[in-house]
Amino acid sequence: MIDLLSNDKLILLIVFVFPGLVSMHIYRLIMPARAIDWSTAVLEGAFYSIINFCLTLPLLVAITCNDFSSAHPYLFSMGLLSILLVFPIIWPRAWTTLIKSRKLMAKLQLPHPTAWDWFFDKRNPVFMLIHLRSGKVIGGYYGNDSFASSFPLDGDLYLRAVYNLDKNLRFTAPVDNTRGLLIRKDEYSYIELYDVPSAPSKSESITHKESPKP
Repeated sequence: MIDLLSNDKLILLIVFVFPGLVSMHIYRLIMPARAIDWSTAVLEGAFYSIINFCLTLPLLVAITCNDFSSAHPYLFSMGLLSILLVFPIIWPRAWTTLIKSRKLMAKLQLPHPTAWDWFFDKRNPVFMLIHLRSGKVIGGYYGNDSFASSFPLDGDLYLRAVYNLDKNLRFTAPVDNTRGLLIRKDEYSYIELYDVPSAPSKSESITHKESPKP
């Protein structure tokens, strides 16, 4: 056990696994993805670390040649920090920006794990009819101040406002003093989505002239 924690092996672990683990965590903050499986995390971290070293090879060569570390200790430290931490943070953001470009995605499909994540990643405002398991139906508005959980804990919702419904399940007016609705996925069976007839103001006031007509 002491041998495993020796300085040399600890340094190797940090250098060859840490950058990849950073990228894996940052990616999961940007895109829905399965939780990290720690039984394979070291191998995955090493894989992404190798990709990171390949992409930063020019910088790596520059700071490790000709006694650069002795001549420029500050620049060496900054370069090493960039390779081990800064660039592993940048790569996931650059990758998700690339795969979300319209030209590229015209021929490819985003790696969303569920249809739920695909829809809510667009962040489009919609009216919702939520069909509860009890048989009751709730009308609500999902907008900029709303929230939908993502994979692997998808299904939970916070809606910006709750709406009254008539007997035909048409939206009428917001519930008085509504501050929204919190609902867990085990409380409903399915959700219907409807376009917003007129976009709410920047302040997200939910006063509307026309109700969506299911």
